[in-house]
Amino acid sequence: MSACGRAIFAGALLLLGVHGTHAAAADSAVPQRHFDVLIVDGEVVDGSGAPRTRLDIGIVGDRIVAVGRLGGSKADRVVSARGHIVAPGFLDMHAHVADDQAGAAGMFSPDPKHRAVQNYVAQGVTTVLGNPDGAQSIPMKEQRKRLEALGIGVNLALTSGHNGLRDRVLGKNAERPASDEEIAGMRRILADEMEHDGSFGLSLGLEYKTGDSSNLHELVELARVLPAWNGIYIPHLRSQGDSTMFFRPSLGGKPDTLDGSIDETLAVAEQAGATVVFTHMKAWGPGYRGQAARLVARLQAARDRGLAVYMDVYPYDSSGSDGDFVAIPIAADIYGVKNPDGIKNFDYKAAFKRFLAGADARQKDGLATDIRHFVALKGGAQNIVVLDYPDRSYVGKRLSELMAQRKLDEAQMIQALQLEGDAHRAGGAHMRSFSMDDEDIKTFYRQPWTMTSTDGWVVLPEEAVGARKYVDTNRRVFGSYPRRIAYYSQQQGVDTLEEAVRKMTALPAQVLRINDRGRIAPGMKADIAVFDLARLRDNTTYLEPSVYPDGVDYVLVNGRFVVDGGKRTLALPGRVLAPADSHVVP
Repeated sequence: MSACGRAIFAGALLLLGVHGTHAAAADSAVPQRHFDVLIVDGEVVDGSGAPRTRLDIGIVGDRIVAVGRLGGSKADRVVSARGHIVAPGFLDMHAHVADDQAGAAGMFSPDPKHRAVQNYVAQGVTTVLGNPDGAQSIPMKEQRKRLEALGIGVNLALTSGHNGLRDRVLGKNAERPASDEEIAGMRRILADEMEHDGSFGLSLGLEYKTGDSSNLHELVELARVLPAWNGIYIPHLRSQGDSTMFFRPSLGGKPDTLDGSIDETLAVAEQAGATVVFTHMKAWGPGYRGQAARLVARLQAARDRGLAVYMDVYPYDSSGSDGDFVAIPIAADIYGVKNPDGIKNFDYKAAFKRFLAGADARQKDGLATDIRHFVALKGGAQNIVVLDYPDRSYVGKRLSELMAQRKLDEAQMIQALQLEGDAHRAGGAHMRSFSMDDEDIKTFYRQPWTMTSTDGWVVLPEEAVGARKYVDTNRRVFGSYPRRIAYYSQQQGVDTLEEAVRKMTALPAQVLRINDRGRIAPGMKADIAVFDLARLRDNTTYLEPSVYPDGVDYVLVNGRFVVDGGKRTLALPGRVLAPADSHVVP
């Protein structure tokens, strides 16, 4: 390469955000030295979007100190990455690992096997964004202190949870709009957590209680706190389709819709000046299936007029944490099948029988109406599959097949499953719905401002027991990042490997203001994933979702191996992070 060519090449890399040391490394050797870890002969995809380059990476302590041709250098540990891609560790924008939904199996577990978050590191994930969906049961200062003392397997960035703020300020009577005085109280807590405790912004669960009681005024006033610290506003929308999960047409009223939820979120962005992330974005239900291009156009138009708008998407066409599709509405407790006290081995069959015995014709018609609505919302009977049922001949069949076999309509079939199935499972059967379209997911992922998430939690396959050993989780918990690359980028061609990696590393780091992670360059933290692109594979199925992927052979978090030769080490080198402009030093 000529001197002029080298200058143009280096300049282009600098424009893409690559350090000059890295740019120069493509054409010259770095002086010999001694490293703690030396990764050699890998195809480096550095997170900038630039083409892959065969380089070596030298690590001392928790930082990358050299990137280039490091032949002759010494190291305590040398890893040959020949035939492998070497990328920054992946960042997950939505993970239930340290909040209420994580439970005893999350980062607060006394068991280090849980805190090692093995199903994340096995995918190459090194940093996760916690407290999603507005969930935050304890103040962030206490949350940070406890997690730092326990030790965790990956880095954790925390958001302040809207529902948690409401619980602390509004008290037990929180299912209502907040007063101006209460909004002021929430603003004070949010500002304090951002300035002193390292909060990355505000997460919201507007489809859940008690966030669903908030109004636009409350949301805008809270979001106005965020720009002073460049915090993000990341809502689980009020509705992700034709209605909320909990809407019951038999009760009357007008449902919230995805378009209305987009309107609300963009109004917050415009009025508060906040960066917004549409988390686990989807085109869900009959009215939105196939509408991703239109939805993207709406968000792109907002970006074109200057709003900071992003989204994250998980790479599967089935929503729901564990596939526990229950078409008999339990949330409103109007059909007798809710278990409000969490009674062990609650008899849902007996409870439903009691409802039917005392129901009049109007109530039974309302039940049928609500069942038909929910079946349609979740993709229709042809897109709902039985995963587990006492009659094993039902397993693997679509609801539509069972309806034809039994000569029943949706409402009749759903009720039959409850009355004839597992008495101790709401709905009687374990079913999963496929309410989204793969073409919509591809459309979302093609956007240069779309990140990836798992919407997952900590799962250990060896602890699952019983007949439902494999089906009580979601594939995304184990397979999201390998699938994002192997299926969407490589097989479907939605983007190049380099662009896919950028959107899983440097882009979320930029959005979150984590300036020392998300790229491979001297001075960056040594969060690294080394994988064999030819072997990279999501091994999950919906009948067996708790299966580790193939192809991710080495993962380092802060310079320490959490995956070594394809084996999870159970090391706990993760840190509770803080934004670049925070007063907190992680």
